[in-house]
Amino acid sequence: MSTMKLIGKGSFSTVYRKSLDKVLIKSIDDVKECMSLGWFPKSNMFPKMVRVSKDGDYTFYESNYYPKVRSLKSELNSLDWEFYNILRNLSGYNNGKDSGYIQWIKQFETIPDKFKYRKTILLDVLNALAAYGDDMCFEISPRNVSVKNKRLILLDCFFFRSQLVSSRNRHRKILY
Repeated sequence: MSTMKLIGKGSFSTVYRKSLDKVLIKSIDDVKECMSLGWFPKSNMFPKMVRVSKDGDYTFYESNYYPKVRSLKSELNSLDWEFYNILRNLSGYNNGKDSGYIQWIKQFETIPDKFKYRKTILLDVLNALAAYGDDMCFEISPRNVSVKNKRLILLDCFFFRSQLVSSRNRHRKILY
């Protein structure tokens, strides 16, 4: 990895540019594992994740390189821009009674029928992730999406709250 350029670092993953069109992802993310096992629905909305190896707590994945987007509005087609804004307006608020699974089912069900196929894909993702827990979360912002052929790509929008807490605790132990 020392020969590869670091291009991103988040709570769960570190991303290196492997080649012109590929990245190597070092991760502790169950969502990427779920994707690599083929449990995510087949859709161009998500990157393909290929499991390369495992080393201790970390798993390494290869995926296509998706460049950062300068202006989503100008790079997306009008339908995908509308869909992105619908997703941005979904509420991450949890009433404390519902699991993340139930909460996001309720949120995704509010997506207009105009996007019925995409809504079905997102609901299928929740069902796939349920094998790992029910505390899944969804966050969409310009930093965790990309565009390919004017279409929206959801790169890192799903995560598990318990993994985020664990990752933050691990980071604190390293600092102190």
